[in-house]
Amino acid sequence: MAREIQDNVGFLMEAKGALAELEAEKAKSLRLQSEEKRLTRVLTSEKKAVEEEIVSTVRKRKDEIALSYDREISKAQDRLKKARGRREKAKNQGVKDRISNETAQLREENRQLKLQNSTTFRQNGIPAICNTKFYYALYFTKGIKEILIFLLTFLLGFLVLPCGIYLLIPKRAPWLLIIIYVAVIVVICGLYIFINNRTKVNHLEIMRDARKNRDMIEANRRKIRVIIKAIEKDKNESIYNLGKYDKEISKIEAELSELANRKQEALSVFENQTREALEKEIFENNRAKLETISSQLNQVTAANREVGNSLQKKTIAFTDGYGPYIGQEFMNQDKLDKLIDILNQGLASSLTEAQQIYKNVK
Repeated sequence: MAREIQDNVGFLMEAKGALAELEAEKAKSLRLQSEEKRLTRVLTSEKKAVEEEIVSTVRKRKDEIALSYDREISKAQDRLKKARGRREKAKNQGVKDRISNETAQLREENRQLKLQNSTTFRQNGIPAICNTKFYYALYFTKGIKEILIFLLTFLLGFLVLPCGIYLLIPKRAPWLLIIIYVAVIVVICGLYIFINNRTKVNHLEIMRDARKNRDMIEANRRKIRVIIKAIEKDKNESIYNLGKYDKEISKIEAELSELANRKQEALSVFENQTREALEKEIFENNRAKLETISSQLNQVTAANREVGNSLQKKTIAFTDGYGPYIGQEFMNQDKLDKLIDILNQGLASSLTEAQQIYKNVK
């Protein structure tokens, strides 16, 4: 229903009061909205901090439990490593002793054969070089190794040596190489024949007996290698008296197994019981603060809702009561004051006329 306006100035003054009240209500609503947002952020931040504290504390306590057991497990593993090392050392010593015992006769036989050869050579004035592998490879060649030594010596003496001498000569000529070859052949062959006559020919029986002794020594060495290989491959360790080491190792292994089980049990108890208690404890420590902030937020939210409803009603009432007569363009305090001044000065007799004068003056 249209309102009949008798007093234009009074109507505008009434509109100014209503507008001021509406603006105050809007300002209050904005403050409450801002406070609601702030408290929401604070509450969210505090909840997140509590959650992070719970996660951090739970992880720290769990890590402490695991670390404590890991230290003990590490100590036990070190003792196990040392025990196994002592056992291996004892086994190796047992293997050495077994090898020494089972090859003692062959080694003693070889020692006697070597002593026999060296004694015979010394008594008969035979040079010590004649009791070497190199000598027998040259004068009593036997076996692949000695044949290779003989061939290598031949190559060195009749190929490398003359060629080397020839290359050392500054001014080389083909005839010089021939002379060098002839000289080397004469010297080496002469030396070979000389040593052969002085040793092999003069002491043939002694040298043959020494050859037999050397063959027996080599045969004994092969037997020794076979025995050593068989002992090293033997899986039976009972003969080395390792029982005390095995008991120690078994004891430590059982301790390690128990520690691992206790660690798993402790972590399981933590996860199923202690963790929940910790979470409750931390939450209880922060409950008062969270409830205070939550309560403040609820109060502000309720107030903001109430003010919002009031603002909506006042806005509708203001729009219905004054909007159709004043218009949105003039809905502010300064313009209303201008319209009141125009009316008070008698320049206009109606609101519409006063608005038109304001526009024209502007």
